Amino acid sequence: MGRSTDGPDAAPKKKKKKREGMVARVKRQGREAASLGNTLVSRPREFPGEAGGLLKRSFRTMWMARGGGFYACGFVVTFVILELRTIADEIGAASGFVDFVSEQFLEFLLRVSVQSIVNTVYAALWPLLALAEFEYLGLAVLLLGYFGFDRFLKPSLTRWLFDGVEEDAAGSDDGTSG
Repeated sequence: MGRSTDGPDAAPKKKKKKREGMVARVKRQGREAASLGNTLVSRPREFPGEAGGLLKRSFRTMWMARGGGFYACGFVVTFVILELRTIADEIGAASGFVDFVSEQFLEFLLRVSVQSIVNTVYAALWPLLALAEFEYLGLAVLLLGYFGFDRFLKPSLTRWLFDGVEEDAAGSDDGTSG
């Protein structure tokens, strides 16, 4: 008949981490943004470190959501490049700082938010973008990356992304967490 998954040979069940709800996530992100703004105003020397930590957590989240491998790395890099281009284009299109702040700030936030969704879709298609942009060089980079990523780049990226993070948050599979 059927095999039992609860027998002595069954793998230990890993507790699933409860997903954060949308409202809780928006609240948390609002608190983080307010804290970052407060740091910028009250302790500007600490701002780069705090902003870097926030960006590192964002990269880690994107990385893990896409499997933590070569594809995830390409997604994160592509997304960051597209976001930086979007922000540079928007700031470059403003006629001046006062005009930007007084009249276009809300419109800027809405455009960047919508463009961020588009950038997410484009980033998901990053291998195709690399091939379209760089043709044969893109193909060579994809092949080298695919075969060399796990050996050469992933250990360093993983150390950087998870430095100081609890072992169970990093996705430990040793069965000791939980």
